[in-house]
Amino acid sequence: MDESMRPPFSHTRAPKLKPVFAAELTKALSLRSVQATFLAVLIMPAALSLASGLAFTPDRGGSIPFESLGFETAGFGQPLVILLAALIMGTEYLDGQLRTTLLATPRRGTVIAAKFFLVGILAATTGLCAIALSVVVKHASLRGHGLELGEFSSGTMLNLLGVALNYALIALIAAAITAITRTIIATLVVLIPLVLGVTISLVGVFPALRFLPDLAGLQLLMPYPGVGLLDPLPGALVMTSWATVLMFIAWALFRRRDVEG
Repeated sequence: MDESMRPPFSHTRAPKLKPVFAAELTKALSLRSVQATFLAVLIMPAALSLASGLAFTPDRGGSIPFESLGFETAGFGQPLVILLAALIMGTEYLDGQLRTTLLATPRRGTVIAAKFFLVGILAATTGLCAIALSVVVKHASLRGHGLELGEFSSGTMLNLLGVALNYALIALIAAAITAITRTIIATLVVLIPLVLGVTISLVGVFPALRFLPDLAGLQLLMPYPGVGLLDPLPGALVMTSWATVLMFIAWALFRRRDVEG
Protein backbone atom coordinates (compact mmCIF):
# COMPACT_ATOMS: atom_id res chain seq x y z
CA MET A 1 0.00 0.00 0.00
CA ASP A 2 1.30 3.41 -0.98
CA GLU A 3 2.24 5.64 1.97
CA SER A 4 0.06 8.44 0.57
CA MET A 5 -2.97 6.15 0.75
CA ARG A 6 -2.61 5.34 4.47
CA PRO A 7 -5.22 6.82 6.86
CA PRO A 8 -3.98 10.19 8.17
CA PHE A 9 -4.15 9.09 11.82
CA SER A 10 -2.80 5.54 11.48
CA HIS A 11 0.17 6.47 13.67
CA THR A 12 -2.19 6.93 16.63
CA ARG A 13 -3.14 3.26 16.89
CA ALA A 14 -3.00 1.89 20.42
CA PRO A 15 0.43 0.47 21.24
CA LYS A 16 0.67 -3.21 22.02
CA LEU A 17 1.00 -4.24 25.64
CA LYS A 18 4.23 -6.21 25.19
CA PRO A 19 6.62 -3.32 24.36
CA VAL A 20 5.01 -1.12 27.02
CA PHE A 21 5.43 -3.93 29.56
CA ALA A 22 9.09 -4.31 28.53
CA ALA A 23 9.62 -0.57 29.04
CA GLU A 24 7.96 -0.66 32.47
CA LEU A 25 10.07 -3.67 33.46
CA THR A 26 13.27 -1.89 32.44
CA LYS A 27 12.30 1.25 34.37
CA ALA A 28 11.34 -0.70 37.48
CA LEU A 29 14.47 -2.83 37.61
CA SER A 30 16.68 0.22 37.11
CA LEU A 31 15.44 1.77 40.38
CA ARG A 32 17.72 1.05 43.33
CA SER A 33 14.78 1.15 45.73
CA VAL A 34 13.00 -1.55 43.73
CA GLN A 35 16.18 -3.63 43.47
CA ALA A 36 16.78 -3.46 47.24
CA THR A 37 13.16 -4.28 48.07
CA PHE A 38 13.09 -7.17 45.61
CA LEU A 39 16.24 -8.68 47.15
CA ALA A 40 14.84 -8.17 50.66
CA VAL A 41 11.66 -10.07 49.76
CA LEU A 42 13.74 -12.94 48.40
CA ILE A 43 16.20 -13.12 51.30
CA MET A 44 14.27 -12.25 54.48
CA PRO A 45 11.89 -15.28 54.63
CA ALA A 46 14.79 -17.70 54.15
CA ALA A 47 16.87 -15.89 56.79
CA LEU A 48 14.01 -16.13 59.30
CA SER A 49 13.54 -19.82 58.46
CA LEU A 50 17.22 -20.46 59.02
CA ALA A 51 17.17 -18.75 62.39
CA SER A 52 14.09 -20.62 63.61
CA GLY A 53 15.37 -23.92 62.21
CA LEU A 54 18.69 -23.62 64.03
CA ALA A 55 16.79 -22.89 67.24
CA PHE A 56 14.64 -26.01 66.88
CA THR A 57 14.96 -28.75 69.48
CA PRO A 58 13.12 -32.09 69.03
CA ASP A 59 12.00 -32.30 72.64
CA ARG A 60 10.25 -28.93 72.48
CA GLY A 61 8.60 -29.52 69.11
CA GLY A 62 6.54 -26.63 67.82
CA SER A 63 3.03 -25.31 67.25
CA ILE A 64 3.35 -25.20 63.44
CA PRO A 65 2.21 -28.30 61.50
CA PHE A 66 5.15 -30.16 59.96
CA GLU A 67 3.86 -29.68 56.41
CA SER A 68 3.70 -25.90 56.98
CA LEU A 69 7.28 -25.49 58.11
CA GLY A 70 8.89 -22.67 56.16
CA PHE A 71 5.56 -21.15 55.18
CA GLU A 72 5.25 -19.32 58.49
CA THR A 73 7.66 -16.70 57.15
CA ALA A 74 5.44 -15.81 54.18
CA GLY A 75 3.54 -13.23 56.20
CA PHE A 76 6.77 -11.35 56.90
CA GLY A 77 7.27 -10.92 53.15
CA GLN A 78 3.90 -9.22 52.62
CA PRO A 79 4.93 -5.72 53.80
CA LEU A 80 7.89 -5.82 51.44
CA VAL A 81 5.71 -6.97 48.54
CA ILE A 82 3.36 -4.06 49.29
CA LEU A 83 6.33 -1.67 49.27
CA LEU A 84 7.59 -3.19 45.99
CA ALA A 85 4.22 -2.66 44.30
CA ALA A 86 3.90 0.89 45.65
CA LEU A 87 7.37 1.79 44.38
CA ILE A 88 6.72 0.41 40.90
CA MET A 89 3.41 2.22 40.58
CA GLY A 90 4.19 5.40 42.50
CA THR A 91 7.80 6.38 41.85
CA GLU A 92 6.90 8.23 38.65
CA TYR A 93 4.53 10.45 40.62
CA LEU A 94 7.44 11.44 42.87
CA ASP A 95 10.04 12.27 40.23
CA GLY A 96 7.76 13.66 37.53
CA GLN A 97 8.62 10.93 35.01
CA LEU A 98 4.98 10.05 34.46
CA ARG A 99 4.60 12.93 32.02
CA THR A 100 7.48 11.54 29.93
CA THR A 101 5.94 8.07 30.04
CA LEU A 102 2.61 9.36 28.79
CA LEU A 103 4.25 11.40 26.05
CA ALA A 104 5.93 8.20 24.81
CA THR A 105 2.76 6.12 25.28
CA PRO A 106 -0.30 8.41 25.16
CA ARG A 107 -2.73 5.53 25.66
CA ARG A 108 -3.04 5.67 29.43
CA GLY A 109 -5.06 2.49 29.67
CA THR A 110 -2.18 0.55 28.13
CA VAL A 111 0.34 2.14 30.50
CA ILE A 112 -1.52 1.28 33.69
CA ALA A 113 -2.38 -2.19 32.40
CA ALA A 114 1.33 -2.84 31.81
CA LYS A 115 2.14 -1.58 35.32
CA PHE A 116 -0.47 -3.87 36.88
CA PHE A 117 0.74 -6.81 34.83
CA LEU A 118 4.33 -6.15 35.89
CA VAL A 119 3.39 -5.85 39.57
CA GLY A 120 1.41 -9.10 39.50
CA ILE A 121 4.11 -11.07 37.70
CA LEU A 122 6.94 -9.83 39.93
CA ALA A 123 4.98 -10.42 43.13
CA ALA A 124 3.92 -13.95 42.17
CA THR A 125 7.43 -14.87 41.02
CA THR A 126 8.90 -13.47 44.21
CA GLY A 127 6.45 -15.47 46.30
CA LEU A 128 7.29 -18.72 44.56
CA CYS A 129 11.06 -18.23 44.77
CA ALA A 130 11.27 -16.71 48.25
CA ILE A 131 8.99 -19.16 50.05
CA ALA A 132 10.32 -22.19 48.16
CA LEU A 133 13.78 -21.18 49.38
CA SER A 134 12.35 -20.60 52.88
CA VAL A 135 10.83 -24.09 52.99
CA VAL A 136 14.01 -25.79 51.77
CA VAL A 137 16.17 -23.82 54.22
CA LYS A 138 13.83 -24.56 57.12
CA HIS A 139 13.86 -28.32 56.58
CA ALA A 140 17.60 -28.37 55.92
CA SER A 141 18.29 -26.45 59.12
CA LEU A 142 16.35 -28.97 61.23
CA ARG A 143 19.44 -31.22 61.14
CA GLY A 144 17.91 -34.54 60.16
CA HIS A 145 14.40 -33.82 61.44
CA GLY A 146 13.22 -32.19 58.21
CA LEU A 147 12.30 -33.49 54.77
CA GLU A 148 14.72 -34.13 51.93
CA LEU A 149 14.07 -32.49 48.57
CA GLY A 150 12.55 -35.65 47.14
CA GLU A 151 10.15 -36.05 50.05
CA PHE A 152 8.07 -32.92 49.52
CA SER A 153 4.48 -33.68 48.51
CA SER A 154 2.23 -32.12 45.88
CA GLY A 155 0.58 -30.29 48.77
CA THR A 156 3.77 -28.27 49.20
CA MET A 157 3.53 -27.06 45.61
CA LEU A 158 -0.12 -26.15 46.10
CA ASN A 159 0.87 -24.16 49.18
CA LEU A 160 3.55 -22.37 47.16
CA LEU A 161 1.00 -21.50 44.47
CA GLY A 162 -1.26 -20.15 47.22
CA VAL A 163 1.54 -17.89 48.44
CA ALA A 164 2.22 -16.70 44.89
CA LEU A 165 -1.48 -15.88 44.43
CA ASN A 166 -1.66 -14.06 47.76
CA TYR A 167 1.46 -12.01 46.98
CA ALA A 168 0.16 -11.13 43.52
CA LEU A 169 -3.24 -10.01 44.82
CA ILE A 170 -1.93 -7.97 47.76
CA ALA A 171 0.58 -6.35 45.39
CA LEU A 172 -2.16 -5.46 42.88
CA ILE A 173 -4.26 -3.99 45.69
CA ALA A 174 -1.26 -1.94 46.80
CA ALA A 175 -0.56 -0.77 43.24
CA ALA A 176 -4.21 0.20 42.74
CA ILE A 177 -4.32 2.23 45.98
CA THR A 178 -1.09 3.97 44.94
CA ALA A 179 -2.55 4.88 41.55
CA ILE A 180 -5.80 6.10 43.13
CA THR A 181 -4.09 8.27 45.75
CA ARG A 182 -1.02 9.12 43.62
CA THR A 183 1.21 8.64 46.66
CA ILE A 184 3.25 5.77 48.06
CA ILE A 185 2.75 6.88 51.67
CA ALA A 186 -1.03 6.36 51.64
CA THR A 187 -0.58 2.77 50.48
CA LEU A 188 1.92 1.98 53.20
CA VAL A 189 -0.18 3.65 55.91
CA VAL A 190 -3.34 1.75 54.88
CA LEU A 191 -2.01 -1.72 54.13
CA ILE A 192 1.09 -2.41 56.20
CA PRO A 193 -0.60 -2.15 59.62
CA LEU A 194 -3.24 -4.58 58.35
CA VAL A 195 -0.81 -7.27 57.23
CA LEU A 196 1.23 -6.84 60.41
CA GLY A 197 -1.67 -8.14 62.48
CA VAL A 198 -3.96 -5.24 63.42
CA THR A 199 -7.10 -6.90 62.06
CA ILE A 200 -6.40 -10.54 62.94
CA SER A 201 -6.28 -9.59 66.60
CA LEU A 202 -9.84 -8.23 66.32
CA VAL A 203 -11.49 -10.79 64.03
CA GLY A 204 -12.80 -12.78 67.00
CA VAL A 205 -14.75 -9.71 68.15
CA PHE A 206 -15.71 -8.46 64.69
CA PRO A 207 -16.10 -11.50 62.37
CA ALA A 208 -16.83 -9.26 59.36
CA LEU A 209 -13.16 -8.26 59.37
CA ARG A 210 -12.34 -11.59 57.74
CA PHE A 211 -13.63 -10.11 54.47
CA LEU A 212 -10.96 -7.41 54.45
CA PRO A 213 -8.29 -8.01 51.79
CA ASP A 214 -5.49 -8.77 54.25
CA LEU A 215 -7.46 -11.46 56.12
CA ALA A 216 -9.54 -12.84 53.25
CA GLY A 217 -6.58 -14.55 51.60
CA LEU A 218 -4.47 -15.15 54.69
CA GLN A 219 -4.95 -18.91 54.62
CA LEU A 220 -3.40 -18.98 51.17
CA LEU A 221 -0.11 -18.49 53.02
CA MET A 222 -0.59 -21.29 55.57
CA PRO A 223 -3.42 -22.71 57.74
CA TYR A 224 -4.64 -20.60 60.66
CA PRO A 225 -7.07 -22.97 62.41
CA GLY A 226 -9.46 -21.74 65.06
CA VAL A 227 -9.22 -18.07 64.14
CA GLY A 228 -12.43 -17.87 62.09
CA LEU A 229 -10.86 -16.94 58.76
CA LEU A 230 -12.20 -17.78 55.31
CA ASP A 231 -11.01 -21.03 53.73
CA PRO A 232 -8.37 -20.62 50.99
CA LEU A 233 -10.70 -20.80 47.96
CA PRO A 234 -13.45 -18.39 49.11
CA GLY A 235 -10.74 -16.21 50.61
CA ALA A 236 -8.98 -16.04 47.25
CA LEU A 237 -12.25 -15.07 45.56
CA VAL A 238 -12.88 -12.26 48.05
CA MET A 239 -9.32 -11.01 47.72
CA THR A 240 -9.59 -11.14 43.92
CA SER A 241 -12.79 -9.10 44.11
CA TRP A 242 -11.02 -6.42 46.15
CA ALA A 243 -8.15 -6.31 43.66
CA THR A 244 -10.49 -6.17 40.65
CA VAL A 245 -12.63 -3.33 42.00
CA LEU A 246 -9.65 -1.25 43.11
CA MET A 247 -7.80 -1.78 39.82
CA PHE A 248 -10.89 -0.73 37.86
CA ILE A 249 -11.18 2.47 39.92
CA ALA A 250 -7.46 3.16 39.44
CA TRP A 251 -7.73 2.49 35.68
CA ALA A 252 -10.73 4.81 35.30
CA LEU A 253 -9.07 7.63 37.25
CA PHE A 254 -5.71 7.23 35.52
CA ARG A 255 -7.31 7.56 32.08
CA ARG A 256 -9.20 10.76 32.86
CA ARG A 257 -7.41 13.02 35.30
CA ASP A 258 -4.44 15.31 34.84
CA VAL A 259 -0.85 14.06 35.09
CA GLU A 260 0.41 16.39 37.77
CA GLY A 261 -0.53 16.35 41.43
